[in-house]
Amino acid sequence: MRKIGILFLVMGLIVSCTNVKESKEFKELQSQRDSLMMLSAGTQTEAAEMMAVISEVEENFAKIREAEKYISTQSAQSGEMSQDTKDRVAENFKMINEILRRNKAQLDELNRKQSGSNKEIVSLKNTISRLNNEMKESTTRLTALQSELALKDERIAQLSQDMTSLAIEAEQQSATIQEQDRSLHTAYYVFGTANELKDQKILSGGFLQQTRVLQDTFNKDYFLKIDIRDVTEIPLYAPKGKLWSTHPEGTYEFVKGSDGNLVFHITDTQRFWSLTKYLIIEVN
Repeated sequence: MRKIGILFLVMGLIVSCTNVKESKEFKELQSQRDSLMMLSAGTQTEAAEMMAVISEVEENFAKIREAEKYISTQSAQSGEMSQDTKDRVAENFKMINEILRRNKAQLDELNRKQSGSNKEIVSLKNTISRLNNEMKESTTRLTALQSELALKDERIAQLSQDMTSLAIEAEQQSATIQEQDRSLHTAYYVFGTANELKDQKILSGGFLQQTRVLQDTFNKDYFLKIDIRDVTEIPLYAPKGKLWSTHPEGTYEFVKGSDGNLVFHITDTQRFWSLTKYLIIEVN
């Protein structure tokens, strides 16, 4: 613009000194003036276009910062995100990537125009440089946020796996304890005639031989399994009975019912089953 002013001053002096509007020098000066005026107008237009792009890029960075804030806030929350939150975070990441792609293209164009521009718009250099730096910082922050969320998901997955393993282990331990408890409180009983018990190799003996219990060879499948916490009375369906298994005295009794048949009654559960878990009764 200063150069244009000097040209106007020179042309004014030339005109005031002499009437040389048709001279060669005047026409050359007039041509330079017109060229500079056109250059100035073009430069102003270019600067206005660049400012419009800069304004849009600034607005885009503001949107990125807002999206980053939301993602950072959700990432800092303890526990696993809800599906709705995961969807919103994914949408924010998608938006940031799209904005960064668009900003990069616009900044590349600004850098090209700025490097080849006239001195009149060099003042925009600092602004464009600042936007270039923010572009790099935004890209770095985006990568960091993605890594942070990936690490959080990995920790949650590991925690979930650990909890599942603990739950399985606890379930197995519970099953083992229950099995041990059932085994601890499981007993077996059988009653029958002497011949029935001998047939099952539970009793041995006979004519001129002492009857005894064959603990190592009797048919255990012939016994009935019970929970000693629940069963304290066993109907024998016979008027006479004899106990062959070994149990402490004073822990049981034979009780005759109103029908004349016996009921075997355990009076002290813990002591009764302390010597053996197999109850053998002969009836007749």
